[in-house]
Amino acid sequence: MVNVIIGILVVVAVIYFAVVMYQHHLLKIAEGIEGRVKRLNDLNLQNEINKVKDIGLTGDSLSSVNSAQADFNNVTNSLIPAIKQNVEAVKSDSKGVNFVKTRDECSEAEQSVNTAEDDVKVIRQFLAKMNQLNSEHKKAITDLEARYKDLRKKLLTKNASFGPAIDALENQLSTIEGTFDDFSSLSKNGDHEKADKILGDLNKSTDQLELDVKKIPHIFATNNVEFKNQIEEISSTHAKMNASGYEFADDEFDVSLEELRSAVSDNLKNIAHLDLKLAEDSDNEIETKIDRLYDLMEKQLVAKKKVDKNFKITGEYIQHAKKQNQILISELDRLSHNYSLEHGEIDNANALGKQIDEIEDTYKKDRDAINNKEAIYTRILEHITSSDSQLNEIEKKQRLINDSVADFKDEEQKAHQVLDDLDLELHGIQRKIDELNLPGISQDYVDYFGIVADEIKDLNRTMDKVKISMDDVQKQLSVIKSDRDTLEEKTDDLIDSSSLAEQVMQYANRYRNSNPEISSALSKAKHLFDDEYKYPESLETIATAIDKANPGSYKRIENAYYKNKQDSQNQK
Repeated sequence: MVNVIIGILVVVAVIYFAVVMYQHHLLKIAEGIEGRVKRLNDLNLQNEINKVKDIGLTGDSLSSVNSAQADFNNVTNSLIPAIKQNVEAVKSDSKGVNFVKTRDECSEAEQSVNTAEDDVKVIRQFLAKMNQLNSEHKKAITDLEARYKDLRKKLLTKNASFGPAIDALENQLSTIEGTFDDFSSLSKNGDHEKADKILGDLNKSTDQLELDVKKIPHIFATNNVEFKNQIEEISSTHAKMNASGYEFADDEFDVSLEELRSAVSDNLKNIAHLDLKLAEDSDNEIETKIDRLYDLMEKQLVAKKKVDKNFKITGEYIQHAKKQNQILISELDRLSHNYSLEHGEIDNANALGKQIDEIEDTYKKDRDAINNKEAIYTRILEHITSSDSQLNEIEKKQRLINDSVADFKDEEQKAHQVLDDLDLELHGIQRKIDELNLPGISQDYVDYFGIVADEIKDLNRTMDKVKISMDDVQKQLSVIKSDRDTLEEKTDDLIDSSSLAEQVMQYANRYRNSNPEISSALSKAKHLFDDEYKYPESLETIATAIDKANPGSYKRIENAYYKNKQDSQNQK
C-alpha cells in the first residue's frame, strides 16, 4: 500500500514539474515577444514615413505612401496593443495550472508579432525604394539634360556629317526630349512610380540616339565619299584600260557600276531613315562588289606585265619546237627506207606536230588581239602558261622518239658483228667435234646443232632485207645467243664424256684379263661408244666398274683430265 502511494506521489510530482517547466518556457517566449515589440517601437518608423511625405509625393506614389501609413497605423494602434495584452495574459496565467490557455495566448501573441514585423519590413522596403527613386530621378534629370545638350550641340555644329539623317536625328531628339519633359514633371511632382516606368525606355532611346550620332558620320562618309569616289575611279580606270587595249572576259563593268551607284543611293535612304543595321549590311555588300572590280582590273594589269615579258619568248619556243619536229619527221622518213619503225614513231611525231600547230594558232590569235587592242591579258597569260607546259612535254616526247631510233645504224652494225661472231663460233664448234675423231655423233646433238645453224641463216636473210626490223633482229639475236649457249654446254658435255670414256677404257684394259666384271663392262662401254655414240652412258658404265674394282680410281682420272683441260685453256 505504501509503495502504491509513493508511486502516485512520484507521478504527481513529475506532472507538476513538467507543467511548471512548460509554463516557464511559455513565459520565456512571452518575454522574447516583448523584446521584439520594443525593437519595433525603437525603429521610429513614423519619422521615416514623414520624411518620405516631405518629398512631396503625388499620384501612384502618394497612394502607395498613404497605404504604407495605414499599414503602420494598424501595427501601432492595433497589432502592438493586442500583442502586449496577450503577453500580459501569458505572464499572469503562467502562475496558474491552466497551461493550455497560456499556450494559446502565447501562440496568438507570437503570430501577431510575426505579422507586425512582416508589415514593418514591407513598409521599410517601400520607403527605401521611394528615397532611392527620388535620388535616382534627381540624378537622371541632371544627367539626361547634359546628354541632350551635348546631342543638340553635335547636331548643330556637325550637321553636314550626318547627311540625310540630320532631320530624322533632330526629330528623334525632339521626341526623346518630350518624353524627358514628362519624366521630369512626374519626378518633380513626386509621382516617382510613374516616372520610373518612363525612365527605362527614356534611357534606352537616349543610348540608341547617342550610338546613331556616333556611327552615322562614318557610314555616311563611306557611302557619300569613299564609295562614290571608288566607283568613279573604277569607271575612269576601266575606260582608260579599254582605250589602251585591255579587254575583260564577260565585261559587265558598266552594269556593275550602275548597280553600285543605285546601291549607294538606296543606302543613303537607309541612313536618312536611321536604318543603320541595314545600311551596315549594305556597306559590306557594296565593298565586296567594289573590291571584286578592283581585283579584276588588277589581275589584267598584272597579267599584261607578264604577257609583255613572256609573249615573245613563247613564240620563239613554238618555232623551236616546230623546227625540231620537222627535223624529227625528216629523220624518221629517212630511216623508214632502211628500217621498220614499229612503235608508231612517225604517227607520234605527226601528232606532236599537229599539237604544235594548235598551240601556234592560239598564239597567233592572241597576237592579233594584242595588235588590235582587244586583248584579255588574263586569258592570254593562261594560254602562255599552258603552251609552255605543253611545249615542255612535247620536247620530252620528241627526245624520246629521237633516242629510240638514233642508234639504229649502230645496232645494225653490232648485229652484223654479232652474227659474224656466231657464225665463227659455230664453225669453231664444228672443228672441235671433228678433231675428236669420234666414230659418230648422236642424232640429238646433230639436230640441235642444225637448229642453231638454221637460226643464223635466218638472221642473215633478215639482215639482207631492204628494210630491216631492228626489233625482229634483236629478238632473233636473243634466241640465237641462248641456243648458242646451250649448244656450247652440249658440246662441252660431248667432248668431256667422250674423252673421259676413252681414257677410262684405256685404264680398264689393264684389268681386262684379271677381272671378269671389268671385262664385261668394257665390252658394253665400247659398244655404246663405237656403235651407239652414247658417250655419257659409255663413261658411266666403265667408270662404275673400275670404281668398284679400285675405289677412287675414276675420280683421280677425272681430276687429272679437268686439270689438264684448264691448263690448256690458260695457255691459250
